[in-house]
Amino acid sequence: MVSETASWIDRVSRDRIVETAQDLIRIPSVSGNEKAVMDFVSAWCTARGIQHVVTAKDPERPNVIAWVGDPSSGPVIAMNGHLDTVPVSDAGSWRTDPFDPVVSDDGKKLFGRGSSDMKSSVGVMMVMLELFREARLDGALMAHIVSDEETSAVYGTLHVLDEIEAGRIPRPDYVFIGEGSQLKVRNAERGIVGFRITFQGRASHTAVARVHGINAIAKAAKGILALEGDIDKFHPSIGHPVISINTIEGGVAHNVVPGECSITVDRRIIPGETKESVTEEIRAALDAIAVDDPDFRYALEVDPWGGYIPANITEEDSPLVQAFQRSVTAVTGNKPEFFVQWAGATDGRFYRAAGIDTVGMGPSGENAHGANEAAFIDDLESQGKIYAQTIADLLRAR
Repeated sequence: MVSETASWIDRVSRDRIVETAQDLIRIPSVSGNEKAVMDFVSAWCTARGIQHVVTAKDPERPNVIAWVGDPSSGPVIAMNGHLDTVPVSDAGSWRTDPFDPVVSDDGKKLFGRGSSDMKSSVGVMMVMLELFREARLDGALMAHIVSDEETSAVYGTLHVLDEIEAGRIPRPDYVFIGEGSQLKVRNAERGIVGFRITFQGRASHTAVARVHGINAIAKAAKGILALEGDIDKFHPSIGHPVISINTIEGGVAHNVVPGECSITVDRRIIPGETKESVTEEIRAALDAIAVDDPDFRYALEVDPWGGYIPANITEEDSPLVQAFQRSVTAVTGNKPEFFVQWAGATDGRFYRAAGIDTVGMGPSGENAHGANEAAFIDDLESQGKIYAQTIADLLRAR
């Protein structure tokens, strides 16, 4: 079994990964304009005899679903990656053309818009389809190559999940998310809940501020100091939760004591926390101020923008998590680590919400969304080998 799996690892081609990533980077695909790059992916699959369908909520923002193997013969693995990118907003700071992918002189970095986030990783996925297209698999290997991750996911992964729910695309048993994870196992993601807090004072002329005024900005300052800071909690798969006061608005004129001041709070939550539990923590911190300040009053709005995302996790005993842990050790020789990093959300949360075991596993890179964006080629090669090992393990490739 070990030698058979090792043979799949040995077939992973560093050069094919780089070439495929370069092909994708050459095609500009800012969110909203993904059709050209998806047409390329479709043609690439056709040229290799890889089964695929194109599905779209908007014809200009299609998604390619490609697969090898038979979904009715065993487990289905879906690799998810997006091909939309953010715009190039700082062209003068680039040392190379953002759409002319260049390998550094030492062969370690691949430069170009989308190289890190995340066309190079999609290149790995396409090479996996190519690698396993002639294999005998107990199940199927799919790629969900999507649009619209950088904006809403409505035209991308959420549309794909709607198609799965409707029975038009096979439901995967396991999902790989190719976003960068430094080759660590990302089995969990922080959730998000927002708050608007309005502190109430009493407006007055500045001249009588100490007699009749109650300064709402001063009350907000107390609230901010009570909330802003590190949170003494930790989850072994994801790390610490986060809270940040990100906007403040108050006052109407330079000579009027402000009667109202509002702040917005972004709270990132870890498994074990809920919208209700963090709301109560915020209320408790603010109510404690009122014990010593009878003029301290506030109104709390929970999730006023409707953007709540629960913390989500694929538990460590999942066959997928365990397979990735074995693969990381087999390929790198290192003990696998969970991705305990300060990182944002990925499309993995949507698959977990649908009850599908999901793990993020991707390379390291630098300057995502910025000038001189680059993916680390050694990591891309390792990612390919980790994927190959995990696929061979879960689908008994031969």
